[in-house]
Amino acid sequence: MKLAAQLYNCRDYTKTPAEIEATLRRVKAIGFDTIQISGFGPCDPGLLAGWIREIGLEVCVTHTPWARLADALELRKVIEEHKKLGCKLVGLGSRPHDAYPNSHEGWSRFIKKANEITGQIKGEGLGFSYHNHDFEFEKWAGVTAIDRLIAECPEMLFTLDVFWVQAGGGNPLNYIKKLEGRIRVIHFKDYRMAKGVRQFAEIGLGVLDWDEIIPLCKETGIETAAIEQDADWLDDPFESLAVSREFLLSKAQ
Repeated sequence: MKLAAQLYNCRDYTKTPAEIEATLRRVKAIGFDTIQISGFGPCDPGLLAGWIREIGLEVCVTHTPWARLADALELRKVIEEHKKLGCKLVGLGSRPHDAYPNSHEGWSRFIKKANEITGQIKGEGLGFSYHNHDFEFEKWAGVTAIDRLIAECPEMLFTLDVFWVQAGGGNPLNYIKKLEGRIRVIHFKDYRMAKGVRQFAEIGLGVLDWDEIIPLCKETGIETAAIEQDADWLDDPFESLAVSREFLLSKAQ
């Protein structure tokens, strides 16, 4: 698998075009050749695509605001931007809570719209990938929301987040198996408890069993593992990215 830097980690350093360029160069210097675009401030897509080519990066997936995906004209722009970036996956970071309440009916409406968007994106030769949190593991009418997504959105791909599967009470290994063929990018972040409080952790510094997760990801054909750590960093998110990357490289040897 390729290792990617999920740049939502570095969102405090990507608010302006100048900060975005500096962050791209910094993660490249750490050793990353692949990134996920998420949490960026406004930036001209052509300028961004130029930096990515010049620096020697590739974009594995994005997190794109739902408001852009749900609007027909904006979705056309999103598709063209992804083609310009050379990115084959349009990603959604979360079900939009304000538009679709966390209920059986809310999920039904979201699934209907998500299937429409998936079809439009797929028709342009791209994929649509949904990123989970823990709330997808709540049950409505006896079925978890994530299992409804898997069953009722057959063309949708998933950016499975192993931390949030664990936090939701699921087993990451089970969902990697269940979604075989539907995960191109997986989110790696570790899970720990500190004084009774759940925390994000650098890969290898938490409780997740990477000796089982990593081989299963390879066996099921996952292309890219994107390192994500929303918070609870060491000195800064760049150092935490480097620590996680070094741990994963040690496992590859």
